[in-house]
Amino acid sequence: MAESYSGKTVLVTGAAGGLGKAISTAFLEAGANVVIVDVNKARLSATDEELSAAHSGRVLALEANLTDGPALEDLMSKVLAKFSRLDVLVNNAGIMDLFDPVGDLEKSLWDKVIAVNLTAPMMTSKLAVNQFLKQEPQGGAILNVASTASVRGFPAGAAYVASKHGIIGLTKNTAVFYAKKNIRCTAILPGPMQTNVGDAFASGMNKEGFAMMEKTAAFEPAVCPLPKVAASVLYLCSDVGSVANGACVPIDNGWLAF
Repeated sequence: MAESYSGKTVLVTGAAGGLGKAISTAFLEAGANVVIVDVNKARLSATDEELSAAHSGRVLALEANLTDGPALEDLMSKVLAKFSRLDVLVNNAGIMDLFDPVGDLEKSLWDKVIAVNLTAPMMTSKLAVNQFLKQEPQGGAILNVASTASVRGFPAGAAYVASKHGIIGLTKNTAVFYAKKNIRCTAILPGPMQTNVGDAFASGMNKEGFAMMEKTAAFEPAVCPLPKVAASVLYLCSDVGSVANGACVPIDNGWLAF
């Protein structure tokens, strides 16, 4: 039986579509109040309308640039004004690169990918941790969406792979430093999914880099259904899942086992 999240508040970044929307939906169905955050205004509005129709009064949609410090402070103020506390942060927002190896990589692309995939989760985690520490009862959970690229040299370019390796370090450090304060941090390493993470870079792919990635396709398992991936997030953020603090869990249909 799934654990109830009734009365708890969950913030999900990159929540307007794909995995973020699936995670938000799962938390709502488990009784939580859910703050859906995204930079895509039109997609966020559509998702807000859909989720609010089914879960009236328990959805707060906030448009935000996650790399903007003052905007994040404002975001947290709105969360607390609406729901009074924060119990779970899911750092889901992310972008792909162009499959460029380091020899072809433009610094501007590196900076953008690192900003969204690593710096933004650090900034949201900082806000969440400080809120977890001051509220009563003290504590909370952070779930970072990493990648199979977090532990391998593929399937992406240098910027994306480096950013996702960094998320593992952020996860483990957060778990260690705040474990005794009832704050835990975990990560999932999803395999292939149907998401919109690559939308912004649909063109301009590095052909050689993409061809290298395609060589792994023979070993690629079936696409992971988004509701099942979302269910793993709910478990790791639950009281029952608290024993998994610091864990970075492949949710990939066995891809990393090859």
